[in-house]
Amino acid sequence: MRTLGKLFIIFTALLALAVAFTWRHFTKSAPDAQSTGVSIGPPASNKSAQHRTTNARMATASTSAPVADKAQAFQALKQRAKDGDAVAQRLLAQAYDACFVMNVDRQRIMTGFHQQLRTMTNPEHAATLERLARARAEQCDAMDDGDFVPRELVIGWFARAAENGDLPAQAMSAAFQHKQYDTASATRLLEDVVASGDPAAVYSLGSVLGGSLVDNMGEPYKSLVTGPTASYAWILAGCRMGYDCGPDSTEVGNMCLLSNRCLGESYEQMVFATTQTQQERDELERHIQRVLDAVTP
Repeated sequence: MRTLGKLFIIFTALLALAVAFTWRHFTKSAPDAQSTGVSIGPPASNKSAQHRTTNARMATASTSAPVADKAQAFQALKQRAKDGDAVAQRLLAQAYDACFVMNVDRQRIMTGFHQQLRTMTNPEHAATLERLARARAEQCDAMDDGDFVPRELVIGWFARAAENGDLPAQAMSAAFQHKQYDTASATRLLEDVVASGDPAAVYSLGSVLGGSLVDNMGEPYKSLVTGPTASYAWILAGCRMGYDCGPDSTEVGNMCLLSNRCLGESYEQMVFATTQTQQERDELERHIQRVLDAVTP
């Protein structure tokens, strides 16, 4: 459960070869699909030409209007980020993050989706995969003409947002840079997140919990960040506070597109459904409530 909850962070930290391994691993283990045999490798050396000639879409191809609208919105976001807006810089990093896998090799990706659709036995699940794949393709086509996304773009924009004071980005950037926390810095981060009451900050903290951030956490926060339910508790607290964790959110979309879990559920529904025992679900719920009590008045 903990591994699935942090899947979207792992993707952005991998090179293209590691992405190929991740794709094969999850498509083989997906509960609603057989192995697709799709292997996603690094892009061809002529990246721009490749994307212009091989940007395949689902059989029901989208019209140009949604892509044009999204391209305009993306350019506006990118300009705000360049102008120094810290929130826009974090949102830009997240936008690049969402297309890191999709734009590695679009033709192979979309061919893989077609193969997955043919093996899925539940029509509703297949329709969800088709809808999310089309929406993600439109989103990624709208970004820099669908070009390959270097991981440095993701890490770099998170770093700029963090430097400019965006609290969710500070947690993410520290994780990308493998920051080693001492007691003072770990406790200060928790104090800032708690004081902010920001759903995005709470969610991001849950996404990066582990290592020295947990080991060196001071009181009174130690119990809030330790234990097998801690990461999910913070993530789901952020969801309940208003962070987008619905069926169309990026993280839920990743689980459908990359592991064939296309049940039309929210992130919270997915987490509780994959928690094995009622005792574990009860403990997770109690932990979520403790986090909410700490971060909300």
